[in-house]
Amino acid sequence: MEVRYLVVFCILTIVSIIYYGFAKSLGIVDKPNHRSSHTRVTVRGGGIIFPIAALLWFLIFDFQHALMILGLVLIASISFLDDIYSLNRKIRFFTQFLALSLAFYDLRLFQHLDWYLLPIFYFVALGIINAINFMDGINGITGLYSLVFFGTLLVLHQNMPIFEEELINYQILAILAFLIFNLRKKALMFAGDIGSISVAYLMIYFMTQWFLNGGGWTVILILLIFGADVFVTMATRLLNRERLTEPHRKHLYQLLANEGKIPHIPVAILFAVLQGIFNYFVFIRTETTPSTLQGLGIILTTGLFYILIKQTLKKRFSKAEQGS
Repeated sequence: MEVRYLVVFCILTIVSIIYYGFAKSLGIVDKPNHRSSHTRVTVRGGGIIFPIAALLWFLIFDFQHALMILGLVLIASISFLDDIYSLNRKIRFFTQFLALSLAFYDLRLFQHLDWYLLPIFYFVALGIINAINFMDGINGITGLYSLVFFGTLLVLHQNMPIFEEELINYQILAILAFLIFNLRKKALMFAGDIGSISVAYLMIYFMTQWFLNGGGWTVILILLIFGADVFVTMATRLLNRERLTEPHRKHLYQLLANEGKIPHIPVAILFAVLQGIFNYFVFIRTETTPSTLQGLGIILTTGLFYILIKQTLKKRFSKAEQGS
């Protein structure tokens, strides 16, 4: 068993090396600008091995969940084209909607969920896809956070065998291979849209599976730390009448990495560790999910705590900048 995992890991690492040379020669790179948190040209799209790992699982394990895999291939392909050409927003949205529909049909969501709840489900799912994409801004953060997500599912699966364990294992192997190139002071590759959106799609698939097996809506708290940063930042920008489609550097992780001058790796580790601790006490230790009242309380408390921390840090960094 361990030998097979080693072989898969080596295959994914070799694919990453090949892709690195391919992308560099074709100019599939991310060039830094005034909104970037990096300072040198870096290969984009290294997360291509996330859908490749899922395809390997699909081929090895008797072509299971074909509709979900079809959706993954679709969303990954469009995301990769977007990494290269910057596609129209409507094309991206339609593709994400279609891919999610395939995943939901694969899980028979439409048979179990009342029709009037479907728009909410799609809204949340599309929000998660874009939230994970927004948070892919510094070295290591997408890989480490995803590692915590899939690691948590793997632990939960031991007492709640509802997930595709081998697919989770293959994703963990892909993340570890990707981190070889990304978890460093000067990253060799970024995940790109193909990486962040593909992994977000798989996260939604597993969370939906969990939801349908009695987890309730509070399963989304497995993404609490990312969610707090994205949605509080979005709410703040709306209050300031900013256009949400315009790039910015106002997330907490960007504040820490840019204004705070804290290296990317410690910031990425901080976000992953915080989510890991939360997952342990809320999901793993209890072997259940929070009630609706508990979930709302957690979200409200986290949001207020997040705002307090962010405002405190902004004042501190502003004073430090003025003093220098």
